[in-house]
Amino acid sequence: MNIHLLLISILEGFTEFLPISSTAHLIIFSKLTHVDLTDMYIKFYLLFIQLGALLAGASLFAKKIFTDKKLFINIIVSFIPSAIIGFIFYKMFKKLLEGNILLMASMLIIGGIIFIYIEKVFLKKEINIQKQKDTLTTKDAFIVGLAQAVAIIPGVSRSGATIIAGVFRNIKKSVIIEYTFILALPTLGAAVLYDAFKSREIFSMIYGYGELMSGFVLAFISGYITLFILRKYLTRISLTFFGWYRILLAIVILIALY
Repeated sequence: MNIHLLLISILEGFTEFLPISSTAHLIIFSKLTHVDLTDMYIKFYLLFIQLGALLAGASLFAKKIFTDKKLFINIIVSFIPSAIIGFIFYKMFKKLLEGNILLMASMLIIGGIIFIYIEKVFLKKEINIQKQKDTLTTKDAFIVGLAQAVAIIPGVSRSGATIIAGVFRNIKKSVIIEYTFILALPTLGAAVLYDAFKSREIFSMIYGYGELMSGFVLAFISGYITLFILRKYLTRISLTFFGWYRILLAIVILIALY
């Protein structure tokens, strides 16, 4: 088994749901370990392990989704605009922007600055504290879905965009962070299955599934641990940490790759 691919699986599970761009981490790791992301098998492997991370999310949140009617409706409302925009523009944006290291680093820095502003300034204002909501309205869900679509730009981070949109809609930070985790399930699940369908010819070239299953399990375990811990401490999560982390990651990318 390729140890680098197994390490990528762990990295995938830890970063998939966090607002720090799992794609950026994947690119850095692949450059350092000389993993060819253009290889057809590697592409399929990345899709397969992503399903492992998503299964971890599903195992933690499925009950809440199917027992909370309002949440279920909001997820659908958020999913529709991001799915439509993603389906129409994803291929074009991927072709135009893929491999643009400067753009990715810039988006990481911008997102990081916004996170720090949110935590240090926006959430400290009394007027914003008083307006904070415990649930999303249908309008909130739609706007968060639109924000999610912006993640087709490298470095933006799907969860980063939705958290920012939610906080500026005066949704409680802990509420929008958990909602972001849940929204990842249908959004990323649909994207992964669609990409897997387009890559279905790879099935005839695979002679053993041991490496794929190992990667799947590792992504599931690391994803489950990450979500379990974050869910337990939702009210204590500071966006400042993620903000500085994004900025530091951007600097590393510019030094190492640009």
